[in-house]
Amino acid sequence: MSWRLTASSTPQYTRDPAHEHKEKKMRVVSVCFALVVVSSTFVGAARAQSLEDNEHYHSFRSWAIDTQQPDPVPNMFKFCIQAYDRMIASGVSPSTPVPEGEHSGIAWKGTVQEIKEKWCDAGLKASTDDVVARHAPYRANLKADKLRLVIDETHGGVTSYALPGGKYTSDATKLAAAPVWFLDVGPPSNERQNCPSGGRRNSVRRYSFNAQHKLLGTTEKEYCGNPPASAYQ
Repeated sequence: MSWRLTASSTPQYTRDPAHEHKEKKMRVVSVCFALVVVSSTFVGAARAQSLEDNEHYHSFRSWAIDTQQPDPVPNMFKFCIQAYDRMIASGVSPSTPVPEGEHSGIAWKGTVQEIKEKWCDAGLKASTDDVVARHAPYRANLKADKLRLVIDETHGGVTSYALPGGKYTSDATKLAAAPVWFLDVGPPSNERQNCPSGGRRNSVRRYSFNAQHKLLGTTEKEYCGNPPASAYQ
């Protein structure tokens, strides 16, 4: 706008279209910027809120944190991946950032996909490679029931057995050659743990196999206190 003096010396306004257009444009830019700021804040808060309300996210976070604890078992990585897949199927985007914080002493940050790839996928591969290497000598030397009794397919563990004489071994060739194995087992948890005389109840289970490593049968005998050497015959 500009001023114009008339004969009556009364100032009057005259329109300046170019100046008014510039002012209008600046107001529009300011409003748009404010909307972007508000929208970004709202979207971030809504995203965090939607994750916290998602039961599959909580399951994913729980399993992911478990994989970072000492000595995780292979199934933890599998359950972490399964929980992630359910969370994504429920509508959560892989690029969604998690609400940053700390859980069980573990820093929690990044997108859900980054956490899944870094912790769950990589952990599963490493643990699988380790399990395969650990199981290799047993798969090479044992078969049938012997292999089934030694390898825990669910958790990846390996069970040692005593040979005649009572000495425990995890040597695959020795286990393959022995026709009988022994295993010390305690009483069921819902039964009394001690003998009337005061000693702890212990049982020795005896496994007998044929040449094809098939189980022929088992016997079990209970003792008070430590089993004698004669229990492993």
